[in-house]
Amino acid sequence: MVVGGFLAAAACSPGPLASPHLGVSSGAGGGAGAPSGSVEAARRQLEGTWTLVSLEAAPQSGGQRAQITASGTLVYDEFGNLTIDAHTTDPDAPVAAREVSIVSFKGRAVLDVPRSELQMMALTGNVDPNEVLSPERRRRYAFEGDQLTLTSFDTAGAIASISVWTRRQ
Repeated sequence: MVVGGFLAAAACSPGPLASPHLGVSSGAGGGAGAPSGSVEAARRQLEGTWTLVSLEAAPQSGGQRAQITASGTLVYDEFGNLTIDAHTTDPDAPVAAREVSIVSFKGRAVLDVPRSELQMMALTGNVDPNEVLSPERRRRYAFEGDQLTLTSFDTAGAIASISVWTRRQ
């Protein structure tokens, strides 16, 4: 789904849910002071505020991915909480994403560093997270400089959406 690209997409309580757990694996990383490939390094690389640069998504009825006009902000904190606020009026976006002025989701992003994947847990939002974000979907993350690419896969393993985010300075 289109908003699935928004995140890779997120539930959090007013305060931190828990402190991060450290672990070392063979995936990518890059946080200062954390071993390369550790969960902590990946969290530090993801931590911050990101602005949506581009989004493409497969139509709900199937077919080729299309560019979707959308704007959004993704915030990942030091405790693994992820918040996504996004807006679109694009006719190719899911109906649920067009029914509200801003789609807002909060949740936990659990990182699988060896696979460069994240799983959305305990989602809440102003539209049905299961309808728009599909928390059971696999989401792959990749960093290139100050850009974050999130790729969402459907249940058959095909790419459902790709969102590109740039880190805010």
